[in-house]
Amino acid sequence: MWKNLKGYFIVEEPGKGAGTKTKLPDKQPKSTTSAPAAPPAASSSAAAPVTGRVSGKFEDALLQAMERANLPGFDYLEYKKSLQNLQKMNFDEAMRFQTAYAAAQSMGVTPQQLTESAAHYLQALKTEQDKFTAAVQKQQDDQVGSKQNELKRLDALVSEQEAKIAALQEQIAKTRTRQQQLQQTIGESRQKIQATAADFRKTYDTITGSITADIEKMRQYLK
Repeated sequence: MWKNLKGYFIVEEPGKGAGTKTKLPDKQPKSTTSAPAAPPAASSSAAAPVTGRVSGKFEDALLQAMERANLPGFDYLEYKKSLQNLQKMNFDEAMRFQTAYAAAQSMGVTPQQLTESAAHYLQALKTEQDKFTAAVQKQQDDQVGSKQNELKRLDALVSEQEAKIAALQEQIAKTRTRQQQLQQTIGESRQKIQATAADFRKTYDTITGSITADIEKMRQYLK
């Protein structure tokens, strides 16, 4: 059933597909000279925020979480399906909400039960968000934190080697090349993590925004 839920919450913008992959810059070639390379530029701590997009992968995961949390009987999900089916009718919004509620009312479902079940699905999605946030933090620690510590160690090594510049000039050039590689690896890892987190936030906000709007409309129209 979760595949059928897609059309209830995600509305694709015209002309937009599933997105394209961004090609990352090629690694810098090895230096062919023995002269010391220029020190790597400091990373900017005020990077621009990443704007997410609705991700099919996260959309599936969140909707599957809603399906796992599906309550028995006629609840918000069934009500949402009724609303979706009424889109083809020439009804205004209030009429669609009231018409869809007529079927629920015949089964003894109240507006309060509908809004409470909608809140139940919001909580299920919040649980998924908490798990995802913990996973992102672990990736941040594993893929960025350890490499930053390695970069600091290499900075200290360069300072030590520069004291023996005459004898160790070639070794210093190799070490600085490794520094540049680590800087690039850190940037690539951070970009991937931020893009993944932004995709999840966009997908999560889109689905929860739809549910929250429905709750407000149910409170407004179903009295």
